[in-house]
Amino acid sequence: MLQLIQMLMEHYDIKAQELSVAKEKIEETKAQETTDEEHFKIIPHVGVVLPSGKLLFSDGSQDKGSKYDAQHYIANLPKSYAWHLMTTAEFKECKACQPYLNEALRKAGGLPISYPDSSYLLADNSLGKGYVRYCADKA
Repeated sequence: MLQLIQMLMEHYDIKAQELSVAKEKIEETKAQETTDEEHFKIIPHVGVVLPSGKLLFSDGSQDKGSKYDAQHYIANLPKSYAWHLMTTAEFKECKACQPYLNEALRKAGGLPISYPDSSYLLADNSLGKGYVRYCADKA
């Protein structure tokens, strides 16, 4: 396989540096696609699909609540999804694309992720009270 690649590079007079630049441009384009707000699928009246395929409920708490209250509120969310309190991994994914995600959330009529990181009550952290967000495993 390597020999074939070398022969093609010689035949078409392609230098290794050109391949490296082309690869970087492709990777840069892919990164933009996964963080651009136009690439977030919005499910009306429900939420925004994250790059991982998980669904983030469009609304969140505007007051700090307990895990007990948060778990009981799940019954009020759209019924066709298996909702759970957001986990640390899901929160990190949201933070990685926050400006674009927040724009998509606003377009969906939802609440952006805007509180300090340490203020969010997550399924796997030890906060007694915090702001709440919900996710479902697949949209």
